[in-house]
Amino acid sequence: MQASEGEQGALSATIRYLKTRKGMTMAGEIVLCLLAIICKAASEGCFIGFPIVEMVLATFMLIIFSWGLDKKFYEVHWLWSDFFRAMIASPLLLITSMVCFAHTYGNSTAIMAEIFALGAGVLFGYDALLGFSIVKGRKIANTDQTTSGQNGVGAQQNGVGEIIIA
Repeated sequence: MQASEGEQGALSATIRYLKTRKGMTMAGEIVLCLLAIICKAASEGCFIGFPIVEMVLATFMLIIFSWGLDKKFYEVHWLWSDFFRAMIASPLLLITSMVCFAHTYGNSTAIMAEIFALGAGVLFGYDALLGFSIVKGRKIANTDQTTSGQNGVGAQQNGVGEIIIA
């Protein structure tokens, strides 16, 4: 069974996006949340809903950005939505993981679940920082398409929001 042209285009667009720093960060968030969910479910861990919700939202945003839907639907400011998603997820996962970590006694699966959730919380914080720098860079790029650096070298943005030095 062969894949159609649309499926191959979506797959190649997703792979291309996953090679960017933002794509790798979002993929890491999804994987760490999935590992936390599996370990929490195996150990009857507490606050299992937070990693589930954050994994679903991260997957949704990954699809939006990798398929270029953010450029088709202008009603929502996707970069700010992604920034606020990551900014809210980071303290939620960090705080709930520390609370659950304090209540786990000798259950290695529950301890691993909280370590994965703590790692996901830190990665969500990095994603929020990365998202803020992309939004800040977009505002600069919108006011002046080419910004000159100290050496007179121009910097431009590619389609994913990362700055390319020309």
